[in-house]
Amino acid sequence: MKIQIDTALSYCKSVLVALETSDLHAQIVASHLVESDTKGVRSHGLLRLLRYVDQIESGYIDNRATPVVQILSSGLVQVDARRTWGILALNDLVPVLAENARLYGIAGGSVINCAHTGRIGAFTEALAKDFMWAQIFGGGANQRLREVAPFGGARAEFDTNPYAISAPLASNQVSTIDFATSATAQGKLLVHRTNRKPVPDGWLIDKEGNPSNDPESFYEGGALLPSGAHKGYGMAFLAELFGEAALGTPHELNWFAVAVDLNRFSAREGYFSRSEKLKKKIEQSPPATGVSKVMWPGQPELETAQSTCAEGSIEYSDLEFSKLSILGLRFGLTL
Repeated sequence: MKIQIDTALSYCKSVLVALETSDLHAQIVASHLVESDTKGVRSHGLLRLLRYVDQIESGYIDNRATPVVQILSSGLVQVDARRTWGILALNDLVPVLAENARLYGIAGGSVINCAHTGRIGAFTEALAKDFMWAQIFGGGANQRLREVAPFGGARAEFDTNPYAISAPLASNQVSTIDFATSATAQGKLLVHRTNRKPVPDGWLIDKEGNPSNDPESFYEGGALLPSGAHKGYGMAFLAELFGEAALGTPHELNWFAVAVDLNRFSAREGYFSRSEKLKKKIEQSPPATGVSKVMWPGQPELETAQSTCAEGSIEYSDLEFSKLSILGLRFGLTL
C-alpha cells in the first residue's frame, strides 16, 4: 500500500496534535519519522507512532514539555529533555554544537532525561552538512531497558546503545554510519513482528538463552545479541560508562555528541578533492558474486530517499497500513 509522503506527514502530525502536542513539536517529530521512511530506515519511521501514542498516554513521554539548554562551560552544553522526545532535544542541540564548534574548533554536548531520539544519524548528518565531523552515541539504560545480552551471556543486560558518525562529501552529500551495538535495532524487530515475519539467524536468543528466529521470543523475555560479538558488546559497555556513570541514570538513554569543525584541519577544496577520490574508488570497486555494486556508507539511504521522493510516496505493507489506520480512527482521522 503506497501512501503519499505529504499524507504520511500530515497524518502523523495530526495524531500527535490530537494528543495535545504543540504544532511545532508535532511537525518536528512527524518530519523526522517520515524522513526515516523515505530513506528506507523503517525501524525509525511511521510505525514508531504506534508506540509513541502508547507512551504519551502512559505518561512515559511528556509531549507538552520543552527541552532546556544549559551551558556547562566553553564548548560544552547539556540539554535536559524533561521527559519529552530526544528528537526535540537533539534538534535543539545541533545548532548550538555547530556554533560552538565554529568558535572553539570542537564542541561537545549531552542530552539527558529524554524519551526516544529517533534516527540519530539525522542529527550527525545535519552537522556534517555544515562541514563538520560529528558523532553521537547513547547509553546508560542498563537498569531499566535491558534488551541486549553481553557477549557470552544468556540474559539481557544492556539497551541497544546506538552510535552514529557522519562526515561531509562533495555536492552536499554526507557519509553516515548509524547502528545499534546489538545485532539489529529493536525497531527492526518491531517491523518483523508487525509483519509476522521470522528474523535472521544471529539476532535473538529466547528466555532460555537458545537461538531463536521468532520475534516474539524477544518480547517473552529473550534478548538481542551484540553486533560483532565482543566488538558490539565492548562499544555498548563503554557507552554505558559515559551514559550512566558520567551523566546519571537516564529516563530512556542519555546521549553524548561531538562536533569538529573540519575547517581547522583542511581547506574545503582539498578535503572534498580527497574525499571524492575515496568515494569513487569505492564506487569502482568490483562487486562480489551476487552483489550489484559496492556502495559507500550512507549511499543506500541516499539513493532510496532520492527514489522515494521522486515518486512522492512510501510503500507500507497491508498490516502496517491497517495498524496505522486503526490508530487514526481513535482520533477521527483517516489515512
